Amino acid sequence: MRRSFIQFSSCLLLFLLAGPLGSSPALASFDYNDALNKTLLFFEAQRSGKLPEKQRVSWRGDSALKDGFEQG
Repeated sequence: MRRSFIQFSSCLLLFLLAGPLGSSPALASFDYNDALNKTLLFFEAQRSGKLPEKQRVSWRGDSALKDGFEQG
């Protein structure tokens, strides 16, 4: 019983120590600046109304300018 507990705890310690070492290159290679820029670009593309002339999303035009007006 005692021997299996020692084996279990040593394996657990090994996994706990080796886990962060194995995943650190993936975390170091993630470009947070690029992710933030893409997120802001997505939200800029979702705007409606009269858009500024100097916008990064060139294919998006003005939209919803007559919402709330009676049509006809």
